[in-house]
Amino acid sequence: MNKSRYLSLAVLFVLTVVLVIPSEAADKMTFEDYQIQLQEYQDREAKANEAIAAEKEAIEELRSRIADIEAEIEATWAEIYRLLRTTEDELLAFLEKIAEQEAMVDELARLAPERLLDRASELDERDADVDLLLADRLALLSEPRNRLNRLKTRISALRASLPKPKHDMYHVIRGDYLWKISGKQDIFNDPWKWMRIYSSNREEIKDPDLIYPDQVFRIPRQIGRDEHLVSKGEYLRKIAGYAEVYGDPFQWTKIYQANKSLIQDPNLIYPELILAIPRH
Repeated sequence: MNKSRYLSLAVLFVLTVVLVIPSEAADKMTFEDYQIQLQEYQDREAKANEAIAAEKEAIEELRSRIADIEAEIEATWAEIYRLLRTTEDELLAFLEKIAEQEAMVDELARLAPERLLDRASELDERDADVDLLLADRLALLSEPRNRLNRLKTRISALRASLPKPKHDMYHVIRGDYLWKISGKQDIFNDPWKWMRIYSSNREEIKDPDLIYPDQVFRIPRQIGRDEHLVSKGEYLRKIAGYAEVYGDPFQWTKIYQANKSLIQDPNLIYPELILAIPRH
């Protein structure tokens, strides 16, 4: 028996004496009792050592299994990169692009509804950017695909939360005509904007040169996301080509069909006209 073993036995003996014989007044332990108690402690120690050895063996087995799983994961990713003709760095860069879109959508989500309405075109931009990312082969992977789909859902929810475009109401009185109404200080203070009133009330105004007392017109104060205010120099193909509209000039016919009551000649539209932009 080595020295450390003797030392352990000595410590056990001292502990036994201290615990079992707290004072001289206590009953003395016989040598036989001592041997029995010592054997119990030794048995407990042996069982504890066996349990420790078993746990160490289990830990080593788990470490081995973890190493095997990590190797399998690494091999699987290598195969995924090969099939997608990409690399880990390219995937990380792709995820960073998604994070940038998430940050921009987060910023829009923090805006008050009225302020968001002013920046509604940015929702269309974000939606278009997300569609481009979804078309990338890296979007076949579950993490980027799920994050992009969540972005699509958030953008749709933000669109749905947009308040309706605000309008004032105006009651026509005797002697009014659109040019005069538009020039009033509390309307637009600019008679040249009469086309805004005409196009916003296309169902009420059959002939812009002929309006009647007691008619009630909407006075547009904001342009809705499904509308477009024509500026000087614009034409239908140009408008359809805007990213916030269709991003495709060849879809100008959609705008024409939706605004036939306002557009006599598709090659000729006027500034200040508010056009409906069909989205479906």
